[in-house]
Amino acid sequence: MPETKTKTIPTPSDGRDNSDDGMAATNQLVERPQPAPPTNSRRQPRSHLSQQGRRDATDFTASQEVKLKAGDMRMAKIQISLSNLRTEMEETHKQLQNLCKTIKVDVDEE
Repeated sequence: MPETKTKTIPTPSDGRDNSDDGMAATNQLVERPQPAPPTNSRRQPRSHLSQQGRRDATDFTASQEVKLKAGDMRMAKIQISLSNLRTEMEETHKQLQNLCKTIKVDVDEE
């Protein structure tokens, strides 16, 4: 098992001092073991991770999310345009029907 280095970390005092020494009221020192660096050589290369970018729960990178939202906005605009076009075509169809009726009446009168 690899050796672990200990690092001395100061912790704040709680302000209650049981000793008569004035220096004892200062911060206490606590030693905590420092984990050894991993020795596994089968880590994924960082270049592979940086190419993919950071992924969230949907498995899309941030740039992919932006592109998807932009695509959604374009689709919404296209749908609105198609709806407006359909309305205009229906109005034009009615106008053409009225013109055809008028022409028939005019032809029949002559």
